[in-house]
Amino acid sequence: MPGPAVPVEAVPPQAAPLQLSVLGGVRARRDGEDLALGGPRPRALLAALVVAAGRPATEDLLIDAVWDGEPAPAAKQALHTYVARLRAVLEPGRTARGAATVLVRGSGGYSLAVRPEQVDVWAMRELAARGATALAQRRPHEAVSVLDLALATGDGTPFGDLADRAFLTAEVAALTELRAGIREDRAAAALATGEDLTLLDELAALTTEFPLRERAWELRARALYRAGRQADALAVLRTARDLLAEELGVDPGPGLAATERAVLAQDPGLLHRAPAADAPAPAAGAARRPLPSPTTALLGRDDDLDRLRAALDAHRLVTVVGPGGVGKTRLALALAADAGGPVWWAELADLAPGIPGALLAPVVAEAAGVLTAQGAGQLAAALADTSGLLVLDNCEHVLDAVAELLTTLLPACPGVRVVTTSREPVDLPGEQLRELAPLSPAAAEQLFLDRASAAAPGATPTGDDRALVAEVCARLDRLPLAVELAAARSRTLSVGEIADALDDRFSLLVGAGRGTPARHRSLERTIALSVDDLGPADRRLFATLSVFTGGFDAAAAAAVAGAPVRDGLATLVAKSLVGVAAGAPGPRRFALLETLRAFGDTLLDDAGRAAARIAHRRWVLDIVTEADAAWLGHDAARWFGRVRAEQPNVRATFGTALADGGTAAVDDALRLAGALGWYWYRFGRIAEGIGWVTAALAAAGPDADPEAVGLAHVASGPLRYLAGDPAGAAADVAAGLERMDPARHPTKVARGLAFRAYLAAATDPAAAQALLGEALAVSRAAGDGPGESETLMAAGHLARLGGDTATALDVLRSAVAVARRAGHGFADGSSRWHLVKTLLDRGDAAAALDEAESLVRFLGGEPDVTSWLVATHTLAGALGQSGDGVRGARLLGAVSAIGGEVGYRPEEMDPQDSERDVALVRVALGRSAERYATAFTEGVAGGRATVAAVLDELGDGDGAARAVGRSA
Repeated sequence: MPGPAVPVEAVPPQAAPLQLSVLGGVRARRDGEDLALGGPRPRALLAALVVAAGRPATEDLLIDAVWDGEPAPAAKQALHTYVARLRAVLEPGRTARGAATVLVRGSGGYSLAVRPEQVDVWAMRELAARGATALAQRRPHEAVSVLDLALATGDGTPFGDLADRAFLTAEVAALTELRAGIREDRAAAALATGEDLTLLDELAALTTEFPLRERAWELRARALYRAGRQADALAVLRTARDLLAEELGVDPGPGLAATERAVLAQDPGLLHRAPAADAPAPAAGAARRPLPSPTTALLGRDDDLDRLRAALDAHRLVTVVGPGGVGKTRLALALAADAGGPVWWAELADLAPGIPGALLAPVVAEAAGVLTAQGAGQLAAALADTSGLLVLDNCEHVLDAVAELLTTLLPACPGVRVVTTSREPVDLPGEQLRELAPLSPAAAEQLFLDRASAAAPGATPTGDDRALVAEVCARLDRLPLAVELAAARSRTLSVGEIADALDDRFSLLVGAGRGTPARHRSLERTIALSVDDLGPADRRLFATLSVFTGGFDAAAAAAVAGAPVRDGLATLVAKSLVGVAAGAPGPRRFALLETLRAFGDTLLDDAGRAAARIAHRRWVLDIVTEADAAWLGHDAARWFGRVRAEQPNVRATFGTALADGGTAAVDDALRLAGALGWYWYRFGRIAEGIGWVTAALAAAGPDADPEAVGLAHVASGPLRYLAGDPAGAAADVAAGLERMDPARHPTKVARGLAFRAYLAAATDPAAAQALLGEALAVSRAAGDGPGESETLMAAGHLARLGGDTATALDVLRSAVAVARRAGHGFADGSSRWHLVKTLLDRGDAAAALDEAESLVRFLGGEPDVTSWLVATHTLAGALGQSGDGVRGARLLGAVSAIGGEVGYRPEEMDPQDSERDVALVRVALGRSAERYATAFTEGVAGGRATVAAVLDELGDGDGAARAVGRSA
């Protein structure tokens, strides 16, 4: 999220100060009072607008954010409703026809028209940049003050309970990284003012929270050394070295290594030198020779340029790294154009790979205007008393020569600062890396529009074409070179035609202007420059990794490659061919940009591609099969999270297996569908699950493995039930059980039989009883807790429908006990739901209310929102039977609002008792339609906040276990 795009002068002052916060949760306050934003969807809308940073956010982007990538029917109309409600909260004085002043709409979409200081993360970014600049310009006292203000803007998990939404993943990581960087900058500034002992606790905490951030370890060691604790400083540095080796398999970077050497040598430079004063930045000087002059504007790189300037002020050697085409040269040119003092630009792209340092020195000497210098020593002598900036552009193919030259130059020339651009580090002590990422979505789209307008004047994309521009930029990973090459095609192709041609992107993205360097006239050539430098093993690994979609860890890469990958991955990361998702919990994850994936695929022949896809498919199937065996027990949450992280790979596997069409591939697709059934059910992925199962079953021929077909059918049944097709659900499960052996799959068979009994209970009790007996026998013979608990739950349901409520209570309590021993949260919650309904049958309002309250609290922590909603609806009925109609009606309104967002309808999910819940509430309100409507409307407006408020009013909820006993 870059700085706010709305000019401060364009934002009218607010009559009453409005403050928007996302650190620790999405909140809005006016005059110190919290504003009622509502449930997660309106808060997600506000979060998306904050992330947009004052720039227009399109309706499609907001819909994706509000519904977390799964839009509800009529999402656009619903979005307009949310916008109207949010405006009413943020702009309470606005009349019906008055112009919006906070949540405004322009030609590009919706945006926030507020000042930076009114949004905590906008203010934090601005203060962080000011503090970093003050630190870089040797004004440490000012830096400490400004960075303290940045840290005071807020704390806590960015976006709170919304943090795991897909559209916020990158922003949460960026804000976590930003705050850690602020803390590091603050510590560095404080060290520069003479603090040491007072920083030790903070730096210890920082290295504990972010153990892989080398700068924090470096600062901690320096503070310890300053405090007279050399041994402790060395111990800290050894800890950092061991951590890096264990976690990443790498040695410490140049900065940490240099600090260790300085501590060992008792370097006086580690001691505090009081700054004379916080001085202004040095005056600008003139360049020694003309720089290359770009003919187009630099877009979307303001923040990167500021960070590069700050890094260069703090370090004498800075390397800008990133994949080919990301804009490293262009950024370095922008830095050089306004650098203070002499600037020497040396273009190394055309040098022969592997030239020795002795041949590089004359090239750099010529760029520096030192024509008589023929070696590194002579060049160093000529520049020894000079201050200036040396830029070495495109170093990746001559890194040894660059390292050899700089090893001589930097120690002898204290006034010379060096920026190198490369696809991998120079790997010298003191080197500071700045990794250049692709453009932001807004900057990439503007780049496309600018270049397209230049290629085809007057052909400005509008309407649907603007959405296609966003799609083209996203599919090109927002790499500037790729975007520019695509936009250049606008002279002969429409935006839609460009989008359609991206399946063969490398033949499309060629032919930049004649003034463009040859290496940048083709996207394929640009990437090939990196790949061609790989050894055979690393090249094979890069090609194999192209089968992954959405990321992978080292274990996954090794499983698919069929060989150890640690060293190969390190090489590919170093060459900017593979990205690293740092900061996420669990094993380190890696990913390839889509453009690099496409290039990697071209390196595979047909046999190699088929083998890689089979290995990938088997890896995905192994992961999901292992999860399927675990997510009915105590470790369910971890496995749900693991499979959720691999959903892009799962979907890719379905696609490649069904495209293959062979018997083995289709059998794998069927087994994968069978293993994923419970995941889809619990997360409400109903349409997706039915879609993949249907496609796999349709592809199954007469040679298909009967067991695989059966597993797919059994997975489909509960999904069809949630889709409102109980007959189809019963038929699916019956067809599946016919093909499955209870000895091989006791849990699935027992649960399938119990599910059939549950569906038959209302229409054929005798058949249901027989099915339950069979299910109980299967589950108990196998010692299968999940299957037994679901069978007992269905048996309790059957007894209740037969009017035997005493037996129903006994059986359902047994189901709860078995489910808890097995760690099967779904059966625990579902059995307790039936228990509440049975207590309501018996008129035991107090016990029903106690049990229902505890159940809603329990299900709030489960992934299945529909189960939580049915329980909340039943809690409303229990409140009604207890005489509390107002709270009951509020809950019914909340269920209606939330259910409308997720596709839940009480009369479909609970056709037998949902009407009774409503009737009990109406009776408690004296059948007053006005009182019911008032309370119901309050619940609709509050959504999840209403449910939370009712639970708070009912008590602290510490009696989950007590509730089961109390209902006896």
